Amino acid sequence: MERKPFESMSVEELWRLHAVVNDILAARLVAKKEELERRLGLLNREGKTPRS
Repeated sequence: MERKPFESMSVEELWRLHAVVNDILAARLVAKKEELERRLGLLNREGKTPRS
């Protein structure tokens, strides 16, 4: 995708850019959520270990 100022972009170009940014952010959000769930699982397992 060619980089140019937003002011010079057509509505269609802006909408395509919006869709691309939205897809990227959605993928990052899913990846971050999975990582946090994995880390939470590790913390939960650590909390269940018997202590002496």
